Amino acid sequence: MRVRSGIGIALAAALLVSLGASAHAQAPASGLKKLAPPLKGPIEVGYMVNAKREGDKIVTVFEVKNLSATGSIIGLQIEQYFYDKAGNPIPGTGDRQRLRQPLQPLEVATITLTSNTVPNMQQPTHKFSYRDGTIKVKPLKTMK
Repeated sequence: MRVRSGIGIALAAALLVSLGASAHAQAPASGLKKLAPPLKGPIEVGYMVNAKREGDKIVTVFEVKNLSATGSIIGLQIEQYFYDKAGNPIPGTGDRQRLRQPLQPLEVATITLTSNTVPNMQQPTHKFSYRDGTIKVKPLKTMK
C-alpha cells in the first residue's frame, strides 16, 4: 500500500511511536534490585585484606562482607593510620575510603586504601565505621 498524503505518514509514525511506548512500559524491571532496610546499632562485618607496596605507595585492598542476612549497611568506611616506632602518628600517611552504595545482606565489596611511604613506618591501624553504630570486624579466610 502506498500512502500519498502527509496525514497518512503522520498517522503511521504516531502508531509506531505508541506501539514502542506501550512495549517499553510493559518491559520487566529486572534491572532494579530491592534494597534491604538499613541496619542500626552494632553490626558485624567480615573482611580479608591484602597489602602491597607499589613504588612509593602502600596499597591496601579490603574485601568486606556484610554478615547480616536481613539489613544493609549505609556509609561503611575504613580509615588507615600509620605510626612510628615510638607510637606517634606519621603525618602525610594513611587514607580513608567510604562505600558510596549500601552494602546489601551477605554482599561483598572492595575498598582500596592508598598511603605514602615514609621512613620509620610501622604496621598500620585500621578503623571500620558506618553511619548508624559500631562495627565488630571478623577476619575471614574466604568470602563464601
